[in-house]
Amino acid sequence: MELRHLRYFLAVSESLSFTRAAVALNVTQPTLSQQIRQLEDGVGCALLDRVGRHVRLTAAGEVFREHAQRVLNEIDAAENSLAELQGLMRGTLRIGVFQSFNSSLLPPILGAFSEAYPDIRVVVRQLPTREMEAHLVRGDLDLGIAYVTPESSRIESEKLFEEAMTLVVSDTHRYARRREITAGQLADQPLVVLTRQFPSRLLVSQWFGEAGVEPRVRIEIDSTDTILATVQRSNLATIQTRRMAAIFPRLRCIPLKPKLTRSVAILWCSGSERSAAARAIAAMIRKAYSQQRPVPG
Repeated sequence: MELRHLRYFLAVSESLSFTRAAVALNVTQPTLSQQIRQLEDGVGCALLDRVGRHVRLTAAGEVFREHAQRVLNEIDAAENSLAELQGLMRGTLRIGVFQSFNSSLLPPILGAFSEAYPDIRVVVRQLPTREMEAHLVRGDLDLGIAYVTPESSRIESEKLFEEAMTLVVSDTHRYARRREITAGQLADQPLVVLTRQFPSRLLVSQWFGEAGVEPRVRIEIDSTDTILATVQRSNLATIQTRRMAAIFPRLRCIPLKPKLTRSVAILWCSGSERSAAARAIAAMIRKAYSQQRPVPG
């Protein structure tokens, strides 16, 4: 068994298609099929069920996938460690980021990191927080940047700062001139909000729930930018930070009463070794976010 067998198997298990996996690996499909057969002969059992054009993992394949991914993660970690010992700082840095990544402080940090460490390949994945935590635990990510405290005991959070959430409406909305607003006053206001996979949605639901109010959710969207663009052109409202709303013209932010805040944090897998690359970019993130002064809600 060789490392390429593991990589080929994981590519097929990810796509559940020999055709797509062969394209991703830049090999021919017959070559890929041959390598998978060699792997199965080596382990002594079938790892994949082939039914026509469909592929699925066998029970043995499910177990083997976890171990194969762990082996490759360890190989990556070993390569990074050896590179650090040699003073080369080569390897791959894998980061999970929150949904509004494009409008955050992170893109310029990534640019600065790339200039400082040109031999490190950076892979950034935009993920909901729960998925981000799962990838951190499995070792698929080196660190994550998320909005709320983690749900898993295997995740360690390092708070960067807190920012207030506000009611966001268009400048022609009936609430545009309000100085503050309560959940009760929003009982009849139609809202456009994030889908339930996002922790910020949970914060909003809890805020209404604590006031004994059922929010009138009219639209759910999995994009903050699309939500704000919708609010800009309608009588709908949303709950978002002043920093995010400032990107769009003709929007007004009304402070909530009582105040609702969310935290921005670096997430780590508890007990895992942090590579020099992960430590370096974390230091850059801390510095950038320590200078961030969110406008109060």
